[in-house]
Amino acid sequence: MKYIKTLRSKFGALASASALLMISQTIVNAGNYVYNLIMGRWLGPSLFADISLIVTLLLVVTFITVPLQMTAARYAAIHTSADDNKHLAEIQKFLAWLGIGIGIVFALFFILGAPLLQNIFHTSSFTPFMIFGVALPFSLLQGVNRGILQGQTRFTTLALTYQTEMWSRLLFGLFFVWMGFSVNGAVLGISLSFIATWISTLPARIGLPQTGFPKKDIRGAVALFALPVMVSQIGQILINNSDILLVRRFYDSESAGQYAALALIGRIVFFATWSVVTTMFPIVARKHKLGEPHRHLLWVSIGIVSGISVPVVILTFFFPKAIVGFLFGTQYLGIANLLWVYALATTLYALANVIVNYRLSLGMGRETGLAITAGVAQVFGIIFFHRTLAEVVWVQVSIMAALFVTLLIRDLMHKTNWKYPFAK
Repeated sequence: MKYIKTLRSKFGALASASALLMISQTIVNAGNYVYNLIMGRWLGPSLFADISLIVTLLLVVTFITVPLQMTAARYAAIHTSADDNKHLAEIQKFLAWLGIGIGIVFALFFILGAPLLQNIFHTSSFTPFMIFGVALPFSLLQGVNRGILQGQTRFTTLALTYQTEMWSRLLFGLFFVWMGFSVNGAVLGISLSFIATWISTLPARIGLPQTGFPKKDIRGAVALFALPVMVSQIGQILINNSDILLVRRFYDSESAGQYAALALIGRIVFFATWSVVTTMFPIVARKHKLGEPHRHLLWVSIGIVSGISVPVVILTFFFPKAIVGFLFGTQYLGIANLLWVYALATTLYALANVIVNYRLSLGMGRETGLAITAGVAQVFGIIFFHRTLAEVVWVQVSIMAALFVTLLIRDLMHKTNWKYPFAK
């Protein structure tokens, strides 16, 4: 009994917070799947490939949004533990204005570069790129506010912002497509969801005083932390999205649409385990700042991710046709035999992502270099091996396995102080 109580005291905060976000994320994932399933059935593989491309570009833009969120989360955790709202307000303001500036640059890129993007990705129209670009500044702003909520461990409010994003995207998108606006309507729904989500994150400002920007040395420290986070996110983007972009480039619209469906189902592992990393990050950062033990949270997180991922891989191995047929219909059955392989690749990356984010929460970013190396290797691997979709998927399994094993070995070396040639 005493041992059980000890376990509860050690793991209770992470487990309960993860459970809350996991329940919320399950609903969000269900809504996003309903959105994609309806779009896939209403529009068919060719037009669905266009929508999937825009969603992928949205995920690409997160190489800025997520670093802003994680930076805000870390400093919110540190300053909240010290009851220092003044410095937290300064950092929030600095990151918000940074997000606005970068968001405007991205908006201009997508609006002015829409015809070129249409030519590169062979889409039916350039208008979706313009619609998408207009609302991008709101996407970056909500990332900063979400980081404040995450760092303050206000997980209920944080969960509500993700609910807002999903429901607004679902309802707006389906309404405009139903009204006959096709791909443009779906993208308009995505853009409106950015604005709705930003509004839902405004409670992050409650309790923070009006203030100016942080001093130059503080801005430098913030940027110094954000850099490895950005590198990590670039690696994550390459790993999670380069395959869809390259398949869209190398294959016809029908095959690209089928692959988009494969990726959507296979990535359920990554999104289902996202809540574990989200809750681990600020808790570890705060414990590290206070000098409290935290390494056990790494292994708890790896255990939870494994417990979620392995059953998904097993299900997709034994019932691939039933899953694909039920979710997307018979026209997508050509990719059913690859479902478990893709789920395996995603599982390996989800486990690697736990280690990378654990190290980042401690302010240590070297592992991000391995993530971006894996992402670049995946890009070149797919470029050289894409004769079949099976080749594309197995390239990802091989690289993700190498990434996870390497990160695990490096973490154990850090723990045991084992010196190796590339150690500092």
